[in-house]
Amino acid sequence: MSDIHESTPLANPKISVLGFCLNSGKFLRETIGSVLQQTYGNYEFIIKDGGSTDDTIEILQEYPQIRWVSEKENGDGDIPSLNTLDAIWQAFRMSRGEYIFFLAVSDGISDPNWFKKAVEVLDADPEVSWVWGICQAKSENGHLGKLILSEYLQHAPPQKRDWFPFWLALQQVQETNAIFRRSVFEKYFPKNDSNEPYRFCATLGFNLRLNKMGYMPYFLPIISFYGLTHKGQMSERIYDLVDSVSKIYDRDVKEYRKKFLSGKIVHRFRDGSGNVIREVGKNELWGYRKKVLLYRLKAKLRRELQKLMDHIVY
Repeated sequence: MSDIHESTPLANPKISVLGFCLNSGKFLRETIGSVLQQTYGNYEFIIKDGGSTDDTIEILQEYPQIRWVSEKENGDGDIPSLNTLDAIWQAFRMSRGEYIFFLAVSDGISDPNWFKKAVEVLDADPEVSWVWGICQAKSENGHLGKLILSEYLQHAPPQKRDWFPFWLALQQVQETNAIFRRSVFEKYFPKNDSNEPYRFCATLGFNLRLNKMGYMPYFLPIISFYGLTHKGQMSERIYDLVDSVSKIYDRDVKEYRKKFLSGKIVHRFRDGSGNVIREVGKNELWGYRKKVLLYRLKAKLRRELQKLMDHIVY
């Protein structure tokens, strides 16, 4: 038996917010509030609950503007990441938006203009497939902590096609606080399939496929998102699984980098609709090799400098 609440859906929502939770009543109002504070109003909010036994359902009933369903996922009940993956896809199937944003209940949106700014980029530039910003850690008692990739607020990473050699060099992952075009999400976000190597950490597989297939990102220098750190969070419970998938990701990026830079494969850039808009020619490979090497050297120098500074401080 499932609990279902269907609000009157928007006919053509620009953004679909896909929320997912299980016994997250403690954080639910704050997460919902971070979405409802958005100055951009053309979005739908869908939450898939995994059959909570705390006060989650009572809280959801306070928000008639949210479409939600509460029922346990089928199978793999002992692996939280797979339940999460199933929940995201169930919420996606309920959605209608042109752009997709997925959000764990306990996390939230920091900037009230985040939707507005992301939509402006995606609407204006059909070549961009996803827009991302900076994530900040937040403690259970509300204290803001470390900014993830804070250096990008002063010095933005390369954009669009220029992002590709940067990603090859650093294997950078930036998808958890991004807004994606629906067609790209639907085609490349991993599903809970036994043959899917990234099903235990879908965001890594999604990131890999977007970059390998030549879809291009756009970064906004905004603290757009916060990730809550709390006892019993899923990342702690499935650390070993995520670590094993991270090693697969590192291997797959390095393999693609080697094949591309050696000329064994051709990289093609695509617009947000999947159309090939540019192909990297063999005469350009030397330039890419140089960029990748420089990015890796700079990253190594930054790490060594940080070690030195840490040694001086302590």
